[in-house]
Order: sequence, then C-alpha cells, then structure tokens
Amino acid sequence: MLFGRRKDGFSRIEEVTEFSNEVNEDELKEKEEFLNSESDSQDKPDLLDYLEELEDTDDAPNSLDEEEIGEIEEKTEAQLLAEFLRMRSNAAYITPKSSLEKEGQDLEELLSSLSEDESCSDITSIKGDKDIYYYSDEYMSDNYANIAVLVEEKDLPKTIAEMVRWNGKTYPCATPLYYFNNSPYFYTDAQIERALDRMRQQEKYSDICELTTGNNKRYLYSTIHMSEKYARALAEGVEYGEYGYR
Repeated sequence: MLFGRRKDGFSRIEEVTEFSNEVNEDELKEKEEFLNSESDSQDKPDLLDYLEELEDTDDAPNSLDEEEIGEIEEKTEAQLLAEFLRMRSNAAYITPKSSLEKEGQDLEELLSSLSEDESCSDITSIKGDKDIYYYSDEYMSDNYANIAVLVEEKDLPKTIAEMVRWNGKTYPCATPLYYFNNSPYFYTDAQIERALDRMRQQEKYSDICELTTGNNKRYLYSTIHMSEKYARALAEGVEYGEYGYR
C-alpha cells in the first residue's frame, strides 16, 4: 500500500446498531418552507424586463441585421451587369451587345463604368461579324468564346472553316464531319452538306479540303496547316486505331 499498513489505534471504528435520533418530519417541513420563502424573496429575471433594459442602454450593440446591412456596400449598376454576364458565362452563354441595348439604359456609359471598375476586370468582349459579345474569362475560355460567337451568328461555312483551321494548327488533327453534330454546334447532316456546298463556291474557303478514310468516314483539313498525306495519316490513325477500324 502507498502509505503502508495502518497501526492499531490509528482510527477507531464504531458499529452503528441503531439510529440515535429518528427523522423529524416537522423539522424538515419547516426547513423546506424557509428555503422556499428565501427563493421567492429574490427578483426573478423577466424576459420583457430584460429587453427593456437593453433598449434603455446607450451602448447596446446593434442588431445583427443592422450590422450586416452596414457592412454590405450597395453594388453599382456596372457591378450588377458584371454579375449578370458572369452568370451567363458560367452557363456557357455569351451575351450580345444588342440584347443589352434592349434594356433601355445608357449602355455606353454603363460599359464605360464597367471597364473602369477593377472588380469587373474579368469581363471582356469579342467582335463578331454581326455584333459585339461579352463574357467573363473567369468562367469561359477565350477559345470557347470564339466558338460561341461563330455558333451564335449561325454562319455555318465560316464556323466549319474556322474550326478545321484551328484544329489543324493547334493539335494538329483533321476534323471529322461528325464533329459538327456534337456540342456546341449540333448541326444536322443536311446543314453540314449545305454549308460544304457553299464553301466549295467561295474562294476564301479554298484551303478547306475533304478526304475519306478506309472505313468511309469523311474528314476535313486545311492546306494552310497540313498536306493531304499528313491529314490522311492522322485521320486513319484515329479511325483504325489499335484494333482496326471502329
């Protein structure tokens, strides 16, 4: 044991065989009544009194709503416009200037304020053939914005030519016709054929050529960026693959 064994006589143990006094119920009742009377004599806090005290206190803090309102600065019209453009960009939409002019505000002054506001520096524009388009480069890449402009203006020959050239220069790769069936173009086969017919008749699209792979898939390429031999090798590599034609 920690302190060793206790010696005899160190403590005295008495055996209680009976209660020396019986419980006096009258005394317990008197004590309970006394405690209750003491408790009643003290003032209990009342919610209404507490609220009145807060109202009377000069240094009482403002309500949470008032503090929040004081901290939030009112947004300018330019900042509200920026929020709208960001929302559309996040949903993969560019915004034409002509649609903003329909709002009936002094758009030029608003756009000028927008360009001068540092908090709106992500808002940029791109000029198409039919309009000027706005977007946020935080939510949309410049390349996607260019594609979106082409799609928005519904000039299929130009869209096809620009994307064939861009794919040939960037990756490089030849572009299958079924590429334009997909997002964000969603052109039908009939629309693609009509666009190709128009392109064959215009000198500005003379660099756009067509080839057919061994599994009968049609591809387009631009002679500005690759030869027919190179374009065919790239297209066949996509279609044939490791396990033959798909």
